[in-house]
Amino acid sequence: MAGRDRRRMSRAFSVLAGLSLLAGCSDEPYKAPVFSFLSSYKAARDSTPVLLSNADWWKTFNDPTLDALIETGLAGNLNLDIAKERVIEAEAIQRTVPQAAFLAPKTSVRRQGDDDRSSGTRSEASLGFEWILDIYGGRRAQIDAAGARIEVADAEVDAARLLLLLNISNTYVDLRYQQNSLRLRQSELASRRQTLELIERLQQGNAATRVDVVKARALVSETQTNIPEIRAAIDAARNEIAVLVGKVPGTLETDLDRAARQPRVSLSPDVGIPADLLRNRPDIRVAERSYYAAFRDVAAARADLYPQLSLSGTITAASLSGTRNVDYFFGPALTFPILPNTARSATVEQRESLVRQAHTQWKLTVLEAIRDVETSLSAYGAALSAQRAAQETVRLYQEVVTLTRQIVTRDGATIRDLIEAEQDVATANTTLAETRRRVGRGFVALNVNLGSGHAAGEEVAAK
Repeated sequence: MAGRDRRRMSRAFSVLAGLSLLAGCSDEPYKAPVFSFLSSYKAARDSTPVLLSNADWWKTFNDPTLDALIETGLAGNLNLDIAKERVIEAEAIQRTVPQAAFLAPKTSVRRQGDDDRSSGTRSEASLGFEWILDIYGGRRAQIDAAGARIEVADAEVDAARLLLLLNISNTYVDLRYQQNSLRLRQSELASRRQTLELIERLQQGNAATRVDVVKARALVSETQTNIPEIRAAIDAARNEIAVLVGKVPGTLETDLDRAARQPRVSLSPDVGIPADLLRNRPDIRVAERSYYAAFRDVAAARADLYPQLSLSGTITAASLSGTRNVDYFFGPALTFPILPNTARSATVEQRESLVRQAHTQWKLTVLEAIRDVETSLSAYGAALSAQRAAQETVRLYQEVVTLTRQIVTRDGATIRDLIEAEQDVATANTTLAETRRRVGRGFVALNVNLGSGHAAGEEVAAK
C-alpha cells in the first residue's frame, strides 16, 4: 500500500514538473517602450547632445531665504506626506497577494457526554498546509504588477516633490516681484511728489499753469491707488508660501522681508538634449510602470483561464479519555474553472485593451514632455533677451528724467516733458520687474520640465 502511494506521488510530481516547464516557456517577455529622442528633439539638429546636471537648480538664484524655504517645504509639505503614504499603501497591497504555501493550525478542547459517567474531555489539534503551484505564472504576475504599482507610487512622490519645488519657487519669485513693485511705486510716488512741489513753485512764478499742477496731483493720487493692491498681493504670497511648507499662515519663521530683491539668474538656455529626460521625468516613469503593471495584469487574468493545481494535506491528533488517534492526509488537488469561461475571457480582453491604452498614454506623455521642454527653452531664452533690453531702457529713461529736471528750471523744457519722462521711467521699471519675474519663472519651469530636482530631500529623509 505504501509503495503504491509513493508511486502515485512520484507521478504527480513528474506531471507538476512538466507543467511548470511548459508554463515557463509560455510566459511572454516584457519589452519596455522606446522613443527616439535624437530624431524628435529639436535641439538635436542644432547642438551636440549634453546631459544637464542641475539637481539643486534653485540654488542658482543665490538666495539663502529661498533655500531655507525649500528645505522646510521638503520636510513639512502635506501633499508630499500624502504621496509618501501612498507608497506604504502600495507596498501593503503587494503583501496581500496570496502566498504560494501556507499553514493553517487549529486546536480545540471540549467535554462531551450525557452524564458524569459517560462524559469525557476531547482535545484535538490539526495542522493543515497547502502549496499552490503557480504553473501559469498568475501569482508571479500579480506580485510583479503590484511591485510596478509601488514604483508608480515612488514616481508620484517625485512628481509631488517637483510640484512643490515649482510652487514654492514660483510663489517666491512672485512675492519678490510684488515687493519690488511696491518699492518702485513708493519711489515713483516720491519722485512725483518732488515734481509736484517743483510745479507748484513754478506756478507761483507764473511759469506753470493750474492744469500742470492738477495733472501732477492726479499722478500722485494714481500712484497711491496702486499701493494697497500690491500690499494685498504680498500678503497672499506670504500665506501661500506658509501653506506650501506646512505652516499656518502668519507663523512662518523665515523672514520674507529681509534682503527682499528679485531673484536673478543667467543660466544659458542652450542646454542641448536632455538625455536623462526619461529617467528624470516622474510622469514618464509613472506611465511606463503603469504600462508594465497592465501588461502583467493580463498574464494574471490569462492564468485564471486554466486549472489550478495544488498540494495540500492535514495532520490531525485527537484524544478522548486517554485514547489517542492520529490521522493524516496528503495529496494533489486540481481545480477547474467554471465552464464556459465567458466572464474570465472577457476579463483578459479588457485587460489587453488596458495595456494598449497604457502604451498609448506612455507615448503621449513622452510627446508632452518634449513639448514642455521645447516651450520652456523658448520662453526662458525670450525672457533673458527681453530682460537685457529692459535694463537698457530703464537706464536711458532715467537719464532723460535727470536731464529734463535740470533744464526745466532754465526754461529749456516744459512741465509736460518732465511728467512724460517720469511716466516713461515708471513704465520702464515696471517692464523690467516683469521681465525679471518672467526670467525667474521661466528658469523654474525649464528645470521642472526637465525633471531636475525630482530626488531633492531624499538624502535628508533617509537620515
